[in-house]
Amino acid sequence: MVARAKDGEEGIHEDTFGRAFRQAPWRKHRQILAPFAMALFAAALFGTVYLGETSRAAVTGRNVQRLRRQVEKLGFENDLLRAHIASVQSADSLMARARELGYKPLQIDQIEFMEVSGFSLPRSPGQQAQPLESDHSVIGIYDETLAHWFMRQIPKWGLIKR
Repeated sequence: MVARAKDGEEGIHEDTFGRAFRQAPWRKHRQILAPFAMALFAAALFGTVYLGETSRAAVTGRNVQRLRRQVEKLGFENDLLRAHIASVQSADSLMARARELGYKPLQIDQIEFMEVSGFSLPRSPGQQAQPLESDHSVIGIYDETLAHWFMRQIPKWGLIKR
């Protein structure tokens, strides 16, 4: 690059001033590459964050699937246990176990009835005992509210004189 020399002092000054502000070739390349490098860095940063969040979401999804399988398995085990309990508590199973333990079915003549005063002995084994006398005192209808009760109690407590 050659600068033309101009006549006079002003020309020399303009020549050095123009040379100082003239772009060097490496500055032009830097100005072109800098935006591309910043865009590349921003894309890499965005990609890293996106990849991290995506992998975290995938791991969480796998954990949810594992927990759902575990809930399903436990539900199946609960159903099996309920079915086992129902079979153990069935009448046939309980009767067989009672026989194994030495219990026998009771006959009606083996039952001892206890007499309770105020009740009559039933005529047949299927009837229920009835009370002999029914002299229950009749209780009136209770229709007092809390406010009415409180108003009755205030004079008793001595808060208000009537």
